[in-house]
Amino acid sequence: MKTLIPALMAAFVFFCGAEVFSATGDEREFVRVNSDGSGFAVGGRPWHPFGCNYFDPDVGWPPKLWQKFDPEKVESHFRVMRDLGVNVVRVFLTAQSFFPEPPNLEPTALEKFEKMLSIARRNGIRLHPTGPDHWEGNPDWRRTDFIAEPQALEVQVAFWKAFAARYRDEPVIFAYDILNEPHVGWNTPAMKAQWPKWLREQYGNLDALRKAWGKEARGIESFEKIPVPADAPPLESRLLLDYQHFRESVAERWLTMQAQAIGAVAPNHLVTVGLIQWTIPVLYGKPSRYAAFRPSRIAPALDFMSVHFYPLYGDDPTLSDESFEKNLAYLELAIRYVKAGASRKPLVVGEFGWHGGGKLKHLIERSTQDQSRWCRSAVMQGQGIAAGWLNWAYADTPSARDLTRFSGLVTEHGDRKPWGLAFRDLAGNPNLWTKRPVEPEAIVDFHLDRATTNPQAGDAMLGSYYEVWRVSKRCGLRVR
Repeated sequence: MKTLIPALMAAFVFFCGAEVFSATGDEREFVRVNSDGSGFAVGGRPWHPFGCNYFDPDVGWPPKLWQKFDPEKVESHFRVMRDLGVNVVRVFLTAQSFFPEPPNLEPTALEKFEKMLSIARRNGIRLHPTGPDHWEGNPDWRRTDFIAEPQALEVQVAFWKAFAARYRDEPVIFAYDILNEPHVGWNTPAMKAQWPKWLREQYGNLDALRKAWGKEARGIESFEKIPVPADAPPLESRLLLDYQHFRESVAERWLTMQAQAIGAVAPNHLVTVGLIQWTIPVLYGKPSRYAAFRPSRIAPALDFMSVHFYPLYGDDPTLSDESFEKNLAYLELAIRYVKAGASRKPLVVGEFGWHGGGKLKHLIERSTQDQSRWCRSAVMQGQGIAAGWLNWAYADTPSARDLTRFSGLVTEHGDRKPWGLAFRDLAGNPNLWTKRPVEPEAIVDFHLDRATTNPQAGDAMLGSYYEVWRVSKRCGLRVR
């Protein structure tokens, strides 16, 4: 961390109303990105996505929304969400239900999706389809490294071409989320096969590689015999850094091909991808856990950025006062990191909640007031950075084996929780959380390449950020 100068002036450097739209008659308009990239608009008016992730809390875990689709229950849930101010619902498409036998979409699943579209339209809510994912089973085409395997990528492109073309004229669809929390593999057959080719493209010949790698290139006789690096964090490893860059190139190709497929058939719909938290190279443990979706590389293919965040920083998953503050700093770092890599493009926090893992007993010991305090604080911490927020999830889900069990806006029976009421207030007053107050700024360095090869270095950078953030907060400054 740089030395704090007088009044803590330094720089954070990265290398690399929630209106219900049906009430305004805008349901015939597509959502657009503002010309300055600061947020969204509908019919020329500011519009702020503020909603939740949806699945029926009574269909088991993982959710079987489409296999157990009940339109009457879905309608009742959407009415509750409407009354809480929800204007976007992120919903998971599934590979087994929608695309079990490419190249044909499954008619029964489409019929159910179209019923949900009608329900959403009646309630002034836009849909944010995500997928195709694994929750209802994996067909044969998905039982592989579906990010690096070229044939699997072709199937996913075919899915989006067919699905997006079918709904190209449907403005109730807010945007397409290509996949929930994609993560590039490490040592799969597809990755091992493409690694030598990537190295050859980068260096041209072994002499150039040996010059760049130095001692790490000893004994290398051909590109084909260069191994996948060990999944461990050696400092200053050029081999490991190159492998992380290779993984980022795989992510970029996978995402770009699907985004282009959607754009070609549905130019009025926005496209994003729901980035997992390990996109930000801190607290990720080992090199393979870094997701490899570097924002600056994938942003050109997307209309806006989307990242997921849960409070994972600190020793106390029950959110002690210190852990509470640490996680607010971590949140700010995460969304600033993603936003910094995507110039003039909005950022939506596509999932967030009040807990990030650990044993469920820790959540049982906490109150619904604790949930409300954290979630509201998270939204307020993102002032001027995030253009939208989607809570995880609509309702508490008793069958869930993770934080979903306690993370709803409402209980499993649909009763409003304190966070649901606070959410409603925030939805009704978007200026409260979208406008960033003008404040002096405080600074710390973040070296991205080093963080992707050395998890401990990334964690140290997060610690430095927190220290600057904590002192700056006390002095009324802003970190950037």
